[in-house]
Amino acid sequence: MAIQLVREEEKLTYDADGSKIFYRRISEMKKNAIIKKYTKRGKVDFGAVALDELRYIITGWEGVQDGGKDIPYDAELVERLPGDYLNDILELSGGNIEASGDSAKNSKTSSRGE
Repeated sequence: MAIQLVREEEKLTYDADGSKIFYRRISEMKKNAIIKKYTKRGKVDFGAVALDELRYIITGWEGVQDGGKDIPYDAELVERLPGDYLNDILELSGGNIEASGDSAKNSKTSSRGE
């Protein structure tokens, strides 16, 4: 299989219990920029990194509900998705998250090593 370039306009689909979450892969350059943004005095705020990556990676959804009603996609609501789904999407997209008690939605995900 040939190497595929990571493209900003990618639209991959993650099926989750009847809902669809649309996402894109994240490039190493984008990951590094996000990590740099949340690094102060050599310490990385991995919770902030995770949330910023997820807001970049997740580009939309269908069938996501709040109180039984479908809600339109809003990047500010990404952190309210269940942690298991967020972990899966980070892994599928190539997100680079280290385990921390403060990571997005209390997720504990390690780097994929890719």
